[in-house]
Amino acid sequence: MTRAGRSLGRGPRLLLLLEQLFYRFPMAVEEIHAFSRCRGGAYPVCPRCRETMEREYMSFCSRCGQRLDWRRYQQANVIYVEPGDHTVHKEHSIPSR
Repeated sequence: MTRAGRSLGRGPRLLLLLEQLFYRFPMAVEEIHAFSRCRGGAYPVCPRCRETMEREYMSFCSRCGQRLDWRRYQQANVIYVEPGDHTVHKEHSIPSR
């Protein structure tokens, strides 16, 4: 195998290693999905896998393992989702309680 051939085998492994390292760097939680039919249910959204999370202020996403940064959570975009008719309304911060 030539030197170039050996370096091609390292490329995918290097990319996999870098991808795994990026999960260790925190990503800011900047979006919340609010469901009006769920009696005020609002759930933060993972910035990597885009799935809603069951609880706030977890260190890691329970679905993809991404490390989370909650410092800008109070300024997160709130997206109101209506499950029946798929209507989406967007606001730019969490409403005061």
